[in-house]
Order: sequence, then C-alpha cells, then structure tokens
Amino acid sequence: MKHPVLAAMAMPAAAALLAVALVALVNPGVLRHPRSALTPASATPAGASPASASPADRTAGRCQRDRVTAPFVGVAINPPITKSADSFASATGVRPGVVEFYTAFRRPFPRFEAAQAAARGSLPLVQVNFRGVSLASVAAGRYDSYLRQYARTVKTFGCRLALSLGHEMNGSWYSWGLPDTSPATFIAAWRHIHRMFSAEQVRNVIWSWDPDHVWQPAHGGSWARLWWPGSSYVDWIGLDGYQRPGESFDSVFGRQLANIRSFTSKRVFIAETGVAPGATQASQISGLFSAVSREHLAGLVWFDIDRKENWRLQGDPAGLLAFRKAAGRLDK
Repeated sequence: MKHPVLAAMAMPAAAALLAVALVALVNPGVLRHPRSALTPASATPAGASPASASPADRTAGRCQRDRVTAPFVGVAINPPITKSADSFASATGVRPGVVEFYTAFRRPFPRFEAAQAAARGSLPLVQVNFRGVSLASVAAGRYDSYLRQYARTVKTFGCRLALSLGHEMNGSWYSWGLPDTSPATFIAAWRHIHRMFSAEQVRNVIWSWDPDHVWQPAHGGSWARLWWPGSSYVDWIGLDGYQRPGESFDSVFGRQLANIRSFTSKRVFIAETGVAPGATQASQISGLFSAVSREHLAGLVWFDIDRKENWRLQGDPAGLLAFRKAAGRLDK
C-alpha cells in the first residue's frame, strides 16, 4: 500500500440459477450486476479436493465456495488468517467474500493461509510482491524452476484463488514500478509468469491486476494503461486507493477508473481501501459503498491493517457503525 443475482420476481429460482450459470460458462469474464457469480477460472467444485492434493490441503483447504457473488465485501489482513478474518467479521457483521494477504516472490506458495481463507468460505487473494527481485530477471527465465514449483503447488491446492503480482506497479514507491522498472519490463515479467502457469495447466487461478489510483507524475504515479499486460493475461482488475478527511470516491478513484475503462471492459473492484477517522468518515464510507453500486464495481476490499494510518475498524465505533450500515445496503 502507499501512505498504503437477484433474479427477476417472475423468474423461478431454479431458472435464475441456470441463467447465471450459462452466463459464466459462455463468457466467464462477464459479471452481471448486482448479485451474480464471479467465476472466471476453472476450479475444483465446492466441497471437493483433487485426488492429487496433499493430505493437509484435503483437510484444511476444502473449497467451501467455488464462486464469489458480487458486489462483495472483502478484507485485507495479516496472518493468522482465521483469527484476523473472524475479528473483522465479528466487528462488522460481514463475512468476507475475499480475504487478501501478502507474500514475497521467492517464498513458497502460502498454502496454509490460503487454506484457512478457503475453509471459512472466502476467496483467497494472494498479493505477491517482488521485493529485492529484478523483474527483468523474472522475464528472462532466471526464476523458472521456482515458478514451476509454485504453479504446481497452486494446482494441487485445488481451490480457486486470486493471484496478484506486484500491485501498485504504476507508482514510484515500489521497486517494481518507475523508475527502477519500466512498464515494458513489468508486462514481460507478468506475461512470462502467466505462461509458466499455463504450461503447468493451472486452471484454478484468477489473475488480478491491481494498479494504484495515483496517476499524476508529480505524485509519483502514472496512468494504468501503460502497465496493462493485455486481456488474455488478466481476469480481474483491482484498484487501490484510500480516503483521508475531505476526500471522496470520485476525487480518489475517478480519473484512474476512467483510464482503465478506456482500454478494457474487464470488471473492476477496489482491491485495497480504507477511510481514515475524522469528521467526514461516516459520509465517506457511505459514499464509498454507494459508488460500488453506482459504478457497477465487483466489490471492495477493506484494508484492515494499521500501516502509516489507522485503517482498522476495530476500536473505531463511528467507523464501524458507518461500515455496518453501508455494507448492509450494498446488496439490497
């Protein structure tokens, strides 16, 4: 981080479910609004694990949900996953549809954390950061042995998961962004990793490309378009951004969201967000959730980690009340 279906009333329930399934099968990149299934990746059916999965995966990583309904509310947390996710759910009254957490490139696939998220009915969203790694070396194949093993582990894990590589790449605060890494190098590395997974026939990954909202060069940002790997390499688009007192959804996300929609029709969600405590916090949270519906976004992930700012809702009675009210209206 920087600084970090409802069916028609006349349609029988069975017909409604069939209609959604057909949409997903015919065009898995399409997400109907407001309550529909996000299923852009082939995965093991809910409640099942592949025969090739390890005993630990078959026990702890059983897929409780094979799809995410939208609009969803998710949470970004640090391990231990179960404890942190339960704390968020207890405080907000929301069971996260997505649980997002972070890991480093060159580390093994965090199957234990992913299994904890999957077992509680959430989609794991794994943010892989390239700290201390040259993306030019990744694109050139230096880490192919590691990537091959990583892909095979993800495949045997079996449950659907989302994978994001080098989030906020369009900013200047990480080494995988300017000036250390060019857009061309980032794109080459992303495509190379994607092809490695394809070669291993990994079909349970949803590829989430997550730029930051900042676009102004004077603020260390750039337009997301420059970093786009291409529609064949991306399933979801996550946009990061946070609100401080006096800011709005439009002032934070508006320009970059418009830029993204100028070059792709892939559905967008807010991959990291939070609203800092202050006099305008309640109205800002309400506006954030309203914008998810208004802008036909797939959902949002609340950054429930205190890092540089107090983003956690626990211990913030005013923020919690506003969040519970807004989240309760999201799927109405």
